[in-house]
Amino acid sequence: MKIEYSNMPKDSKKFNFAIRYLFNHIRTWYFFNIIYPWVKYSGFVRIMAHTNFAKRKILIGNNVQFGQYCNVSNDVEFGNNILLAGRVCIIGRQDHSFDVPGVLIWDSKRKEEKPTIIEDDVWIGHNSTIIGGIRIGRGSIIAAGAVVTKDIPPCEIWGGVPAKKIRDRFQNEIDKRKHLMYLNNHTKTFNKSNE
Repeated sequence: MKIEYSNMPKDSKKFNFAIRYLFNHIRTWYFFNIIYPWVKYSGFVRIMAHTNFAKRKILIGNNVQFGQYCNVSNDVEFGNNILLAGRVCIIGRQDHSFDVPGVLIWDSKRKEEKPTIIEDDVWIGHNSTIIGGIRIGRGSIIAAGAVVTKDIPPCEIWGGVPAKKIRDRFQNEIDKRKHLMYLNNHTKTFNKSNE
């Protein structure tokens, strides 16, 4: 287990950071082997307090962080190097049918859901809601409080309710291609062998 100190919080001591890193590994093992054994992960995952995972097909890559009070209740494939701030919810799009006359929403059948795909190098801001079945492209950023209802292309910043494109992450197409090439060369593919 190699500790990367490059993103160590400002004014932190290496020893304290190393201890926290070790405890994160232990907490991750506990979460995904005791509490949520259906969640499959490949690499380092940091889970803050009160994060919940519904019993769905959830695959998590390397270097993925869940902030406090996140809620994952849809099939999701997380790539690598992803940051989810606190209170991010990933919910189903088809939880209940509501358009059948004579059937209460309470009694309605659930429709089939598509998985949500969150690609590499994505940052999702505080209190965002991701509606199931969408794809968030590599290198994208979701602003705090956004409600994402449709696919987001790579390297774009989206926000609002419903979320719309705010701007490109990079200043020009050359920088965008350079970053995507970097991701192609420096991120490992999710290891599904641990499923």
